[in-house]
Amino acid sequence: MQYKYEDIFTRNIGLFTEAEQEKIRKSSIAIAGVGGIGALAAERLIRTGVGKLKMTDPGDMEASNLNRQFGSSTINIGHNKAEVAYEQIRDINPQAEISFTKTGIRNADDASRIVEEADFLIDVMDFGLFRQSILLQRAARRKGIHYLFSTAIGFGAIAVVFDPKGITLEEYDGLSRDVDVDDPAQLKVSLDRILPVIPAYANDMTVINAIMAGKRTVPTSSIGAGLAAILTASETINVILGKEMPKAPQYTFFDIVDRQMVIGSI
Repeated sequence: MQYKYEDIFTRNIGLFTEAEQEKIRKSSIAIAGVGGIGALAAERLIRTGVGKLKMTDPGDMEASNLNRQFGSSTINIGHNKAEVAYEQIRDINPQAEISFTKTGIRNADDASRIVEEADFLIDVMDFGLFRQSILLQRAARRKGIHYLFSTAIGFGAIAVVFDPKGITLEEYDGLSRDVDVDDPAQLKVSLDRILPVIPAYANDMTVINAIMAGKRTVPTSSIGAGLAAILTASETINVILGKEMPKAPQYTFFDIVDRQMVIGSI
């Protein structure tokens, strides 16, 4: 059975004008990283009416994904994350163009490919992939589109939107604008650049230092990942509709347990 776009998204009208909904329909979004944040952000964007979505992630589902990731189950452990997300969302709006790859971001060519025809780029790859993130934001700048990175910690989330004419991700991270991304010695990013606000309940420096040293992953939950995904999706829609919003060097941070909201600047 064919469903009209207008019928699927009729409840959006009143929140968006018909002209705004049409802008959303014509938008094309790229997502690098389809894990706890990326998969749910993809689902939220498709349910908002985004007309074109492409995703990439080289990772497979693991048992540790079950505590937070949209679409994860014991049945699909070992299956590619981007493919699982695609299977979950493809029938929400059959008119949407949804595609995925399993390559991830290996080099500058991969970064350039994912921004092709995209109006907005979302980076929600695993924490610590500074090289890949810089390649993505450089590709977004060349394309003249906004770039967003988001991450979750505990029951909180942070998102930063980069205007293509604003500061670079390298500058935000405290690195040289012409940093050599293939030299790990040049990619030393301090914690306060990535997590400028750390929830009071998650400030164990032993854990934090282990995270920064790459010895453990950031502790998070379905609530934190869900909050980050919703923040990511809402900021994406704000950019598509041309609304005023915080942009780098400003960041937006929310935490449910701490009852905290911060719009700060690095």
